[in-house]
Amino acid sequence: MLSSLEACVGDRLDCLKKKHKLEQENEQLKLLVPRPAPPEITYVVEKDSAWVQQCLDKMGLDIIRLPLDAKYKLTNRSNFLNVIAYDWIDSKKYVAEVFDCENFAIAFKSHCDEYFGLNQVGIVIDYESGHGYNLVVLSDGTVWVLEPQSDGLVVWNSRVTVFYALEGAYVLL
Repeated sequence: MLSSLEACVGDRLDCLKKKHKLEQENEQLKLLVPRPAPPEITYVVEKDSAWVQQCLDKMGLDIIRLPLDAKYKLTNRSNFLNVIAYDWIDSKKYVAEVFDCENFAIAFKSHCDEYFGLNQVGIVIDYESGHGYNLVVLSDGTVWVLEPQSDGLVVWNSRVTVFYALEGAYVLL
């Protein structure tokens, strides 16, 4: 009889310890700072795939585009700068061959689609420069090169071609 009573007391102590540990973990979770809400996108236009292709063709490069959608939701410069400022992909850790340049580009494009409903970001696989990054087509037809690892942004014709050759690159957009 005594051994079953000891077992019952022991179980109760284990339960109390687990409860205390869970309460401590809950208190720690309350200290986490929640992410702010995404910025409001105040301007969005819809363009078709042919319009996006024309924007890329105007660049005069031999880009190989693999279209992902028939319709594209695009915003303007100021709204897209807010998207870049909000996004946290650039804070992720680079892990060679696991989460490297093309993974950053894929993740940034996915965040734009998911959080903002904007599918104006393309994923660039650039074998010439051995790099993956993003192209952004703005609502006015301007094309930007975005380095998702650092949030570096340039108009395509101001890019450093060693890192962003674009010539013969594959663009999923």
